Amino acid sequence: MKQDKAAINTQKSVKTHASVSRRTFRSMAVSLAALMLLISGLSALVSCGSDKPTDYKYKLTVTDATIQGLENKELESLKLPASIDGVPVTRIGNKAFAECVAVTSVDMPDSVTEIGVEAFANCVSLSKVSFSKSLTTVGGSAFTGCSALSSVSLPDSVSEIGYYAFSNCSSLTKINIPPSVTVLNPYVFYGCSKLSSITIPETVTSIERYSFMECSSLKKIAIPKKVEIIETGAFKNCTELSGVDIPNSVTTIKADAFNGCTKLTKIEIPITVRSIGNNAFANCPDLTIYGKKGSEAEVYARANNISFKEM
Repeated sequence: MKQDKAAINTQKSVKTHASVSRRTFRSMAVSLAALMLLISGLSALVSCGSDKPTDYKYKLTVTDATIQGLENKELESLKLPASIDGVPVTRIGNKAFAECVAVTSVDMPDSVTEIGVEAFANCVSLSKVSFSKSLTTVGGSAFTGCSALSSVSLPDSVSEIGYYAFSNCSSLTKINIPPSVTVLNPYVFYGCSKLSSITIPETVTSIERYSFMECSSLKKIAIPKKVEIIETGAFKNCTELSGVDIPNSVTTIKADAFNGCTKLTKIEIPITVRSIGNNAFANCPDLTIYGKKGSEAEVYARANNISFKEM
């Protein structure tokens, strides 16, 4: 009889422990699910970005605010605030997000008018930028080294694109130059090795030194009719460049302007060109220069053993 009672007690104990274990397991499962949901929510918040001023470093004046960097280093997608403490955000400061290698996208409010020097320099994961419709200035080296950036659409309000602004954006295949821009600054697209075509608006009056150097996929270029000088090394080592239109407005082609354009086989140089610099067409092995008899084009071609044909 005592043995039967002991057996019954043992069975009850086993059932009790099993019941407790099941409750504990269910509790742990619920807790784990809640934790996973929390992590998922936090990840979504990080990836979707934030326009909370507390996520950013900033400087305030009475009339405007400048974004100076990140407080929340985990943000991948930046949605910049339109205002802070009641004043509009008008500027992204110098080096504000430089070297922020986790940042993948940026959405700017329409209050922003200026992007500072090196603001997004070497943001190697940055692949998408939505620009302010009021933007006027893209600072020097603002996007240099943004190697994941493949397409850029600048608003028509932009009138200045600084030195090196998009240099070494090695994935860039598409970018527009707004009609308000009059000067293509030095090195502005230097090293954009996948940029195969670009339209330079007729408003541009100056193509500065090395502005397209080593754009090794660029195939054709039309120089605007207000340009008088093609500066030093402007298209140097554009190894796929095969078509160049030079208008009658051009008077000077400076040294190394087309040096290393190995696919360039034909170019017409108008009689208005009175000066061609050293090595302007060096290392273009199959080039024939077309020009007027007795022109600077003929003088340069004869002096450098380049084929010349009268047109």
